[in-house]
Amino acid sequence: MLARIDCRLIHGQVVETWVPHTSADSLIVVNDDLAGNPFLRSVMELAVTPAIRVRFCRLDEAIPVLADADRNGKRSILLVASTGDAVALRKAGAGFNLLNIGNLHYAAGKVEISPSVFFSPEDFEALGWFRSHGVTVLVQGTPFDAGTSFDAEKE
Repeated sequence: MLARIDCRLIHGQVVETWVPHTSADSLIVVNDDLAGNPFLRSVMELAVTPAIRVRFCRLDEAIPVLADADRNGKRSILLVASTGDAVALRKAGAGFNLLNIGNLHYAAGKVEISPSVFFSPEDFEALGWFRSHGVTVLVQGTPFDAGTSFDAEKE
């Protein structure tokens, strides 16, 4: 499973580069707002070929959905919109030790990490939490970019 933070969730970069690169047959989108919005879900699903199963769920429903995909042998990409959601999933038991960050939009007070990733103080705090829990964070837009690694610290 590829775990990825991208505030855009499903879009061309994920569908055209990450899905083929990972041979994914499943996208699991964990986002409370999107899970409750059938119209936006249907718009996002239009970007995905019917061969790829797309599941939308709330944060508190994600662990059973991830377990079901694993149990059924799905090669999944887990998509969340924020570092806070990624931390919550990992704390709840999501089994990823590598976290890809592809896009976090600019806002006042954020620091540019790459042309498409800007960290707030909360994002830096989350990065520290991941490092202290054995998760390597890789800022990488596409699988063809070199990326910037924030290696997990040894405990």
